[in-house]
Amino acid sequence: MIRVLLLVLVSLSFAAREKVESVVALVDGKVILQSELMSAVEQSQGAPGFGGLSPQEQKAKVLESLIDEKVIMSRASRDSIEVSDDEVRNRVDMHLQSIALSQGVDQYRLEQAIQAQLGMTMAQYREQLSAQFYDQYLMARIRQRYIGLVQPTRKDVEAFYQEYRDSLPKQYNSIKVSHIQLPLEASTEIVDSVRNLAVQIIDSLDQGIAWESLVARHSQDTSARQGGDLGFWRKGSLEPSFERVAWRMQIGQYSEIPVKTRLGWHIIKILAKKDEQLRTAQILLRVKPSVADSIALHQRLDSLVNAARSGADFVAMAKTHSQDPETNWRGGSLGWMERNQLDSAYQQEIANLEDGEVSDPVQIENHWHIFKLDESMAVRSLTLEDDYNLIEDIVINKISSEKMQVLVEKWRKEVFIEVRNKK
Repeated sequence: MIRVLLLVLVSLSFAAREKVESVVALVDGKVILQSELMSAVEQSQGAPGFGGLSPQEQKAKVLESLIDEKVIMSRASRDSIEVSDDEVRNRVDMHLQSIALSQGVDQYRLEQAIQAQLGMTMAQYREQLSAQFYDQYLMARIRQRYIGLVQPTRKDVEAFYQEYRDSLPKQYNSIKVSHIQLPLEASTEIVDSVRNLAVQIIDSLDQGIAWESLVARHSQDTSARQGGDLGFWRKGSLEPSFERVAWRMQIGQYSEIPVKTRLGWHIIKILAKKDEQLRTAQILLRVKPSVADSIALHQRLDSLVNAARSGADFVAMAKTHSQDPETNWRGGSLGWMERNQLDSAYQQEIANLEDGEVSDPVQIENHWHIFKLDESMAVRSLTLEDDYNLIEDIVINKISSEKMQVLVEKWRKEVFIEVRNKK
């Protein structure tokens, strides 16, 4: 009876809202409200493809896009493409843990920072992140199911560039930047001592001491409040080294040796399995650098900066010293970018550099960087030599969008669509 009453109340509430807020379209039982349409229209201002359109044409184009989104979601529901609450919650937890770790703050200080900088509570921020990650997961699975991997050949990218080079977006106020990246890492002695503690905890488990008591006593993670429970997660959600061990284990089993990730040493326990998901718990022992580790790193950074400013070859230095695997092989080059794309953490340091100058060491999360401003241009065109990856991404998005649009046109014919307000 209570369930029926709740359903009635929800229905009445929804009906009342519809009277206040008009429905502009109905797609397979899902509504598009006037406020949703107008918000999307506002967000589309200045977007590619909307220039020169009258307000009415722009509104109609945005409505068609919203209808397409509802059609895609409807199809995903029909084909049982799902994203679990556990997956989203775990992704949010990992994101917040990563922020806290990179900034060296605890949960309380992180909540304070979110309130001060974003003007929202932790609950509101988690809700916002949950919606964002849910959409990301769902769209990734939709594309994986219906489109698959899109991998254009170099010949495809070159042909696209030759055909569309004059219409590709320009870059304004652009800079070409290189960097040397070094992590602030704990010494081998500290890493080994924390691992030894993890081994002792595993020995305690072997002797029959309860998992819950060891989690409460030792784990340095917010999950400790839930007995270390991380919930259900799919492959690709957590650190690779963590996943490799977890997927080889059986329900009820805990890892026989500690598992190392960038967060520290983990002891993993398997709680449940379903479909292609694991539910795990953990005891996390964090590995924190000492003051001596920090001093040694800064001495090394100062030495590199002095050498670069004295004329040493920055490219050669980056190849030898930088620990960024994505850029060290090409001399630390980050390529071209617009100044407004720079992370706020180091935007000011680079803004003060002249062409050819080298920055002081800059900390970004748990790494330190030395930047060099190689070149700057007021306006530049994309080139295959400098912007191949960016152009390739444009090609991939174009192919994926075209394939998805063909499918959407087909799916549109399979669902009921009613546009109620064409004005």
